[in-house]
Parts: sequence; C-alpha cells; structure tokens
Amino acid sequence: METQSFSSETKPVRVAARAATEPATDLAATPLTPWCTEDESRHSVRFYSSDQFFVETWGRMIGTVLGAGDGAVVVATQPHRDALAELLTGRGLNISVAVEQGRYVALDATEMLATFMVDGTPDAERFTDVVGGVLARASASPEGKRLRVSVFGEMVAVLVAEGNPDAAIRLEQLWNQLALDHSFVLHCAYPIHGFCRKEDCDSFLKICAEHSAVVPTERYTRMGSEGERLRHITELEQTAQALQSEMAERTQAKARSAALESENGQLVEEVRKRERAEDGLRTLTARLLTIRDEERRRVARELYDGTAQVLAALAINLGIVEIEKDVLSRTSSDLLSQSTKLVHDLLQDVRSLSHLLHPPTLDEMGIVSAIHWYVERFMERSPVRVELVMPEDLGRLPREVEMAVFRVVQESLTNVHHHSGSKTASVQVSRSPREVVVEVRDQGKGIPPEIKLAGKDAMARGVGISGMRERVRQLGGTVSVDSDHHGSIIRATLPLA
Repeated sequence: METQSFSSETKPVRVAARAATEPATDLAATPLTPWCTEDESRHSVRFYSSDQFFVETWGRMIGTVLGAGDGAVVVATQPHRDALAELLTGRGLNISVAVEQGRYVALDATEMLATFMVDGTPDAERFTDVVGGVLARASASPEGKRLRVSVFGEMVAVLVAEGNPDAAIRLEQLWNQLALDHSFVLHCAYPIHGFCRKEDCDSFLKICAEHSAVVPTERYTRMGSEGERLRHITELEQTAQALQSEMAERTQAKARSAALESENGQLVEEVRKRERAEDGLRTLTARLLTIRDEERRRVARELYDGTAQVLAALAINLGIVEIEKDVLSRTSSDLLSQSTKLVHDLLQDVRSLSHLLHPPTLDEMGIVSAIHWYVERFMERSPVRVELVMPEDLGRLPREVEMAVFRVVQESLTNVHHHSGSKTASVQVSRSPREVVVEVRDQGKGIPPEIKLAGKDAMARGVGISGMRERVRQLGGTVSVDSDHHGSIIRATLPLA
C-alpha cells in the first residue's frame, strides 16, 4: 500500500492562526447535525477532507470538554497539536492552566506508537501499560475525585498513512478492550484521502466496524436537513452504481482485449510461419536456379564438345563419300546428299541449342557480346524485329549479374515471340555506378487480364516472369511489369554494390 504522509503538514497551523482572528468562519460556525451522536458515542471515528475543518471540529469538542471541567487527552501529529493549541488559546481557553491541572494532555502520535509497537504490530500488553497509565493519570484530579476523560487520537491515522492498515485495525481493537477496564470516550480521525483506492475498501470497512459511531466527511455533516442528506445518499448510490457498471464494462473490455491479443498472437505466429516458409521457398528457388544454370552450362558443353563434334566428324565422312558418288546409283547418290544435308542441319541445331542453354561468349567475352549474339539469332528464328540499345563500353559485370541480365533479355524476348503477337521489340541495357537496368518493350496485346488479377506471381504463369523475378530478387534487385492493350514493358534493376 502506498504511504500517504500528513504528519509534516503545516496548513493546520495557518488555519488555526486565521481562526483566532476570524472566529466567525463558516467552518467554525458549522453546527453538529442532529443525527450525529459523536459526542455521546464511546468510540467514534470521523473522516475529513479538509485539515481546517478537522482542527475546527476537534477544537470545538476539546473546548467543550475542558469547559465542563473534564479531562482531554490529545494524541496527534505535531502540526495538529500546534494548530489545536493556537485555536483553543485564541478562543479564550487558558491551556497552560489545564496542563498544570493535568486536564489537558497533549502527546505525539508517532512517539506514542513507538512505545508499544513490536515488528509493525501493536503489542497488547505494552499498549495496556502505556495507554492505561496515561488514562489513569488524566482521570485523577487534585481534589481526589475522578474526571471524565475524552481521548482524541490520530495514531491509527498515522499507521494507515505509513501503509499499515492492519496495525490500525488491531489498535482500534485494543482501544475497545481497554474500555472494558477504563472509563473514557474515544474520538478517532482519519483523512479520507487515505482510502482512495479500490483495495482500501476492505480495511476501510473493518475500521468502521470497530467504532460505535461513524461520522462522514464535512460535506455530509454540513447538510442541515434530512431531505438534503437523503438526496446526497441517493447521489452516492447512483455514483456507486455508475462506477460498478463502468468497472463491469472495463472488465468486459479487458476480456475482449485479451481475446483479441490472443487472436493477434495466433495471426502473428501464422504470419511468421508463412514468412519462414516463404524464406525457405526462396532459398530453395535460389538453389534450384543455381543448379539449373550449372546444369545448362554442363549440357551445353557436352552438346558442343561431344554431340556436335560427332556430328561434325560424320559430316566430314559424308563429304568424303560424296566425292565418289558418281560411281553410286542415282538413288544412293540422292540419299547421300539428303543425309549430308540432315547432318549439317542437325549440327547447326545442336550448336544453337548449346548456345541457347549457355552462350559461350557470356563467360569469355561478357554480356555485350552475348546479348548481341542472342538478338541476332532470335531475329533469325522469329519474325520479330528487335532494336538493341546498349553501350559497347558497358564493361564486364559480376558473373551472377551478367547471367541475370542475359536471362531477363532471353525470357522477355521469348514472351514477346510466343505471347504478345508484336512484330517489333526493343531491348535497352544501361549502367550507372550503382546499378544496371534492363528494359524490354513490345507493342503487342499485353498480358491477359485474368493473369493480372491473379497476382504478381500468377501473372507470370507460363511466360517466365516469376523465374525472372526470383532470379533478380536473389541479387537484391527488382522486376516491374507494366502491361495494357498497347503492349508491355518489363524493367529489371540490379544493384552493383
């Protein structure tokens, strides 16, 4: 529990000084309302909001006790004792005489607590000895007769302010037990701000239960009529109901919030799973692209160094045989000529296939030579005319970048030939210190709308864009596709740094 300190306040002193010069203040003139039996109760408790009202109330009650010739024991904080003394003196009471007669005993609440507190709890035996002795001395008069004693105590309030309400409740119980052997009237007081939290409710109710009279704060005691008090009670009941409803709504809101957090947590975990799956897929795709490139290079070399060489040797042999075809029959001579032509055509196809799988000039001479060679062969095999714009001094690029640039051009022109219906296309390759950009345009019918609506990856279905995009992404680059009924533009950007 949070400690709320009030023992060092000086406000009551100023209040009492002002009260001495202004005895007609509204607080001083506030009468005890008829319903209040605080004066007659054997053990009452008063709650207050204003120190000024507290000092005025106790000062009036103490003055009444001393004026009747009875004894008053005040166990309060230093600021409150000083304020009460100034107030009583300012209203004509000779405190010094009352002190000499033993009818006014002013004790420090904290110092009194120290005499009987053990490990944060009031010790019953010590309390009876110390407080019982004080009451015995206060009730004895010089004439030998016993005085009626009223005790005004703040020790319980000090304990609550220190965050020890259980000790305060126990102390209230010890006061009740002490009343079985001693005759006195006890008036306790607590600042209401000491019970401002929900968790204070239990201790507040237990403290009230230990008293025979409970006096609300000054707002309630100032009310002069029963009707006004009933209206105030009704207002408090409505406020309590509103607070309960608000607390119920907050509880429901917290429950909904917890449910949403749980659902969000599940969604976040699902997203993370998908992200991990996508990362794994990208890693696998990158590995597959690498394996495919290596396999293309291997097959291209085997075709060029193996199959092509065999076909070349066969073509040479057939050429030698053709030298003597005059001795052959007409039919054999025709078959020989056809076979020679088939071997030459097959040799050309194998060499073209080898170069398409992996152009030898790409490794040996770089991207400029490879693209020039590919565009020339592309126009030989298709009716599409291609305009190539590429600086001759483009220079060499990293091996992976050169391969990606070549595949972008290859896949894009393949798409133009098989899907766009365009008769023309343009290829532009440019380089800056930080990146290389490849742009392929056509004037065809564009990518079908149903493929566009299916999303980026599905948009590339059957036209090689997904593989192109993934290859470039592995190198930290991007691929954009703009397409309408006037044609398509594929633009790939690859970083060099």
